[in-house]
Amino acid sequence: MPSLRRRRTWDPSGQRGSDGLARCERLLRIQAHCPGLARAVPPHLVSTDAGNPMIRYRWLWFAIASLMLAVAWPISERLPLDRSLERMFPADDPNRLEFERIEERFGVSQFLVFAYRDPELWSSDGSGIDRAMQWRKKIEGIPGVSYALDLSRVDEMLTTLRGPAGFLGALTGAQSKRPLVDSNNTLASRYRELFTGQTHAAQSDLVAIGVQLAPLDAPNDDSSTPLLALRQLAQSAPGGLLVGHVAMVDEGFREIERDGNRLGIYSTVSLSLLMLVGFRSIRWALIVVVVVQWSLVLTRAVLVLLNWELTMVSSMLSSIVMVVGVATALHWMFGYQKEYASNAHVSDPSLRARIALEASMTRLWQPIVWAVVTDAIGFASLALSRVGPVQDYGSMMAIACGIVLLGIFALVPTLALLPLGRLGSGGMGSAGLGLGKDSSYALGTVPGEAGIQLALRQILGTVTRHRFLVIAAAALLLLFGSLGSSRLKVETDFLKNFQSNSPIAQAYRAVETELGGAGVWDVMIPAPMPMTEEYFDRVLALEKELLAIEVASQEPGAEPLKLTSALSLADTDRVARTAAVLRMIPIEARLLGMQQSMGSFFGTLLSPPQRGSIDGDRPRALRLMLRSRERSESEQKTELIARVRQVVQKHREGLGSVRTEDTAVAGYYVLLTKLVEHVVADQWKSFLAAALGIGIAMTIALRSVKFALVALVPAVLPSLVVLGILGTLGVRMNLGAAMIAAVSMGLGVDSSLHYLFRYRQERAAGSSLEQALASSQSETGMAVLMATMALVIGFGSMAVSDFLPTVAFGSLAAWTMLGGLLGNLCLLPALVTWLDTKPS
Repeated sequence: MPSLRRRRTWDPSGQRGSDGLARCERLLRIQAHCPGLARAVPPHLVSTDAGNPMIRYRWLWFAIASLMLAVAWPISERLPLDRSLERMFPADDPNRLEFERIEERFGVSQFLVFAYRDPELWSSDGSGIDRAMQWRKKIEGIPGVSYALDLSRVDEMLTTLRGPAGFLGALTGAQSKRPLVDSNNTLASRYRELFTGQTHAAQSDLVAIGVQLAPLDAPNDDSSTPLLALRQLAQSAPGGLLVGHVAMVDEGFREIERDGNRLGIYSTVSLSLLMLVGFRSIRWALIVVVVVQWSLVLTRAVLVLLNWELTMVSSMLSSIVMVVGVATALHWMFGYQKEYASNAHVSDPSLRARIALEASMTRLWQPIVWAVVTDAIGFASLALSRVGPVQDYGSMMAIACGIVLLGIFALVPTLALLPLGRLGSGGMGSAGLGLGKDSSYALGTVPGEAGIQLALRQILGTVTRHRFLVIAAAALLLLFGSLGSSRLKVETDFLKNFQSNSPIAQAYRAVETELGGAGVWDVMIPAPMPMTEEYFDRVLALEKELLAIEVASQEPGAEPLKLTSALSLADTDRVARTAAVLRMIPIEARLLGMQQSMGSFFGTLLSPPQRGSIDGDRPRALRLMLRSRERSESEQKTELIARVRQVVQKHREGLGSVRTEDTAVAGYYVLLTKLVEHVVADQWKSFLAAALGIGIAMTIALRSVKFALVALVPAVLPSLVVLGILGTLGVRMNLGAAMIAAVSMGLGVDSSLHYLFRYRQERAAGSSLEQALASSQSETGMAVLMATMALVIGFGSMAVSDFLPTVAFGSLAAWTMLGGLLGNLCLLPALVTWLDTKPS
């Protein structure tokens, strides 16, 4: 009889297996080498339940997990969506502070433009102005709308400013005519020119109505209800359009909500099909779905208890939890499959499954734990970003990774050993493996596995023979990635986050070309009390200097970026002063007349002084409305904002400002420009933090700095190469693309970890370097290949999104995962053969 001496294998934790496991192994060897004694071995002695508490007490863990699900389910339904743009920035961010100062004084962040077509707008009978008034009244009748400004409002203001002359004309029986369509009314002609681009287009039949939504009562309130009514009204108008940053951001969040459900379903179905096709096991496909859905419910419940909210990038939560769950389960499935097949002499399928599950769990629990830890570190590194949605997303996913790990160990033992009859592998598994009464425990082999194994062996032989050539090629790719990524540019045109044929994109193009620019932002400056004409002259000088700013484009032949308009009460008063009668009226009286005709809109242009505020008394404030092209280069936008701020600071003292807080330059145009800039600037900080954190975790897991560095290289290289290609091709990075480096490294290092764990076990057991690599390539290589397919399919599911940052994140991450596959199968063995000089 062969020797039954048990060979001690390498245990990364430094602990030997339990006595129960050792006893089981001896009994299994008796069965393997002495078939005649198989019947003499009582089945309960071969049971491995005593060796692992997760399997021995599996029903207890399953009951606890079920109870957690029952408690978390109703809580998870209360997870809100934060639609605020300014809260995407830290509370002390200067751009957010300036935005909040302007919002506090004027309340103009919820501003929209409702536009429609009217070829007869300037009809001499005033019917075009009447139609504008009718649309305005419909808009003002929508709950949540504060006021609307249109041509009829301007016409009413002209009627008011005409004063006694208009009243006397009516008494004498003169035919009243709307001032704006009166060709003999010089003052009206000047106001008509002044409001070009604000209420109507100069060269087309587009009519615009400015709409101000009511201030939000609470931070979690949103403007989706009036926006929905306005969208429906715009659809009924001839050529109706609804634009504005608040509408664009709301559309982004609507896409996110749709994506959350659609991507979750798509990734679940596609990855479940992968499991079914790859292993022909309904049991394990359902196991993965149960673990992922359990993890999602608990994650959402934890976020609710932490008082967190979903944000602009959170639509990927479901898809990535599915990806992490499947990739983690796949490695265990391959280990289980190997152990199940190697115990074919055990006639009882349920006992055979327990043995396989115990053995695979004992061998793989550490790489599984450390793989999820590195995933969490990759996501958690995003918390270093200054952009709120990215911070929240990183923290959410780090929590989700921990919950997935808990779900794997709490649910899989019970579900994997639950008697289900002939489910899953069906007759194929039963006939192919010669199982007994229950074939649902078995896993089928991956289609074409023999050919794949041959290819893996050939790849290993090639890279080990030419390891220095492989390493040199990797070094060149690393250099290319580093140089190319340094040329990355930012995409700050938020409109490009949507498909070009989407309604919001088409509406913005019309406003951009016909109204002189869709980028709306504001300048706040202090104003005296009482108002003086000298002050207004200084404001006009400031506007003139602002309009003179031009920022050249880096693209040959492209137009420079500049402000297309700058409008304030100083402009309306300048036009009013051209009339001799109005010039004799005191300026405060003229402003009072404008206030009566403009209604609540006047308060968005001139804010009264504030007494007794926290930071002292605040003077009166005047608002300058700026407009510029939205679709322009990020470098131009950044430079334009900086130069506008310089000009405002230059005029600050002359306008009576005594402190910095009295002036501000802000608006959604500024916030959206800075948003992606911060993400791209912070991605390298997150990338380095992830590399450091993952490197430390790998060092602890592998107990070797050398092997930790070896594991990092195939994970870091693909991210750098993908970013280098983007930089070299001049592809601009949006919010989604800017997050892939740290996240992809965290996910990509999982396969390296499993590969090196297996390699170290083989080497510690006495295998030569070549034998250890062959075993790792054969056993771990298939798991790495299937796990990468799961990652690619999961990330690829994001390509069906209509929100382009989600598409960019998913597509680029999928390519990075494919690069990581090549790195693990080609570069990793080459590095190991170069660095591991330890004799067997």
